[in-house]
Amino acid sequence: MRDRFDTLYKDHVDLMYRYANRLCGEAETAKDLVQETFLNAYRGFNRFRGDAQVSTWLYAIASRACLRMRRKRKGAPERELSLEEFIPSSEGEFHLQIPVEGLSPEEALQNKELRQALNAAIDKLPKKYRMVLVLRDMEGLSAKEAGTVMGLSERAVKSRLHRARLFVRRELSARGLAEGTHEPDQESLT
Repeated sequence: MRDRFDTLYKDHVDLMYRYANRLCGEAETAKDLVQETFLNAYRGFNRFRGDAQVSTWLYAIASRACLRMRRKRKGAPERELSLEEFIPSSEGEFHLQIPVEGLSPEEALQNKELRQALNAAIDKLPKKYRMVLVLRDMEGLSAKEAGTVMGLSERAVKSRLHRARLFVRRELSARGLAEGTHEPDQESLT
């Protein structure tokens, strides 16, 4: 069992750290979350039946551990995602890929304003919508896998993801940065 778990750890530790870092925002807290995730995975390794992919199982463990850690830190500010985490670079890191070279000062200013507007919109998303957005759009999980991680139906995942995307679009539209469409108001996201 130990060799199988060591292989599982080696194959998934980087993926779990990236996910933990997105949820926590701080390297030390992310490391604690990864440690807690793999400790819990080791304890339950013999009970893992293989009904889901190993990564989906680990995402679920990490998500539950993150919620427990947040409850312990009552009063501490919650993790806010930045736009820079939503766009992958060629190295697999998530950084904003806006061309800087060759831009006019006006274009550079517009890019900066867009980045700030997106950050502000994402910061306003309630946690349950951000988590769906991270799992689906950033981690690339299917709706079914994200539902398994969050304990939701596939339909609920799709609904939350749709609302999160509409909310971000509405926030950008309010700033004149996107075409206006009919989206839910702030209260429908709580």
